[in-house]
Amino acid sequence: MFMHAALTQRKEITVEDSKSKKINRRRFLSGSAALGAGAAASLAMVPPGNAEVDVAFVTDFEKPVKPFIDQYYDGHMEIAQGTRDESVGTIAKAMEKAYECIQNGGKVHCRLQTGHFVMFAGSEDLKGQPNLLPNTRMPRGSSQEMKKGDFYITNGGGGNLNQLRESGVYVVGLTCNYSKFAKTPPGFLRSDDRPAIEDVCDLVIDTHVPFYNGLVNAPQIPGFRLCPSSGNAMMLVYWACTASFANLIGTKGRGSSTTPAGNYLDLAIERFRMIGTDRPKMDKVAEKWADLVLDKKARLLVYGRPQLGTAYDGCTNMFVNEAHIVASGSMIARQYDQFADQLKEGDIVLIGSVDSNHPLEIKVARHAKSAKAYSTAFTSYGIDGDSSGTQLFKEVDAAFNNYSDESEGVLEIEGFDKKICPLTGLTGNMIHWMLMASWTDHMASRGEMPYYYQGFHERDGQAYDALAEPLYEKRGY
Repeated sequence: MFMHAALTQRKEITVEDSKSKKINRRRFLSGSAALGAGAAASLAMVPPGNAEVDVAFVTDFEKPVKPFIDQYYDGHMEIAQGTRDESVGTIAKAMEKAYECIQNGGKVHCRLQTGHFVMFAGSEDLKGQPNLLPNTRMPRGSSQEMKKGDFYITNGGGGNLNQLRESGVYVVGLTCNYSKFAKTPPGFLRSDDRPAIEDVCDLVIDTHVPFYNGLVNAPQIPGFRLCPSSGNAMMLVYWACTASFANLIGTKGRGSSTTPAGNYLDLAIERFRMIGTDRPKMDKVAEKWADLVLDKKARLLVYGRPQLGTAYDGCTNMFVNEAHIVASGSMIARQYDQFADQLKEGDIVLIGSVDSNHPLEIKVARHAKSAKAYSTAFTSYGIDGDSSGTQLFKEVDAAFNNYSDESEGVLEIEGFDKKICPLTGLTGNMIHWMLMASWTDHMASRGEMPYYYQGFHERDGQAYDALAEPLYEKRGY
């Protein structure tokens, strides 16, 4: 048994008896195998009803036809392709409005901070980040005051958006499954009384996320989906918006607002397909992880070099923040920094990199090797085609290519000296969740289904997590 000091630091537990296995609560009960993972179809009405929050794994079920890793991959590709096919026009319209705003003396404000990955996936220190839509995580209450004529883009809902609109701010919203939008069934979210984002924004960009967060439908946990979708869906739109806005700025309004956004999404989908070809290797590594967890009581410790931005529960890295105590994420993933001095033989160290040769990440890989831990990394295999010298992929036991070795971004835009809009965050995060999906499948096939967090934004997620956490602590997975 091992404990994590910050286990419930992110969550304000209100359940009186977290040691009992069941608690009567109103519950959303739609997580059946009838809805395919990754499907974007919504339910017209989901009555919450009364039921028991039960953390016991279902044992009598029909084995899914599609492996968990394929469920995640297919759902992720559906989101990306849907955004490319149907949302580029809306992205362009939004960025034309942003350009009009700055031409008239207004300011552009961006807050895509609902969810874990997005908090650092657009930090200003990322290579290829022109920072035209500033999204570095800031302390609460430090946002710039908005006034009439300004432009605001967000993925969070709430009635305050109506107040901004009434004050003369142009508000653009992104659909996000943490907040209510048109596809969200009644009774699904904890804050069901809030307005849908379509009701409080001047323009809404469809990110093509389903109303639920996870993309893996595991029959052992029928109440919610596993392996989250929102982070990459938000950042696909964010970088496509950045590309569109940059081209308008660089060409002084003469250039296309649609072509750069479409080009970015095309490149992303191309790289995602390349990652998909590595599924057999991912499956082998995930099987090794399962062996280590069951035979060596391995911990899964995640590391990525610090990024600019206000820390969230000690995290300042997009990949660590996305793995550690996150909605639809496995409970086993913890911050390497909190356990580095306890690293032991057989532990698993997962390093997420956007750099390929950052000295801090190299140091962690070498520490893992000296401790006889099993090190895994997702990273580029060099920079701009050059893989000589010290590289992270050479330092670990298992490495996965993110197929994004650009030293800056992936797009050449008029008026910008360097390429902008990177893909390293998106490709890395995709690999991360494909690995987790495959590991979960291997654990489940041995009758050792790991515990996952249900999102606190979902009805009864708070109660479920309070009941499941002690069981995770006892087992370690």
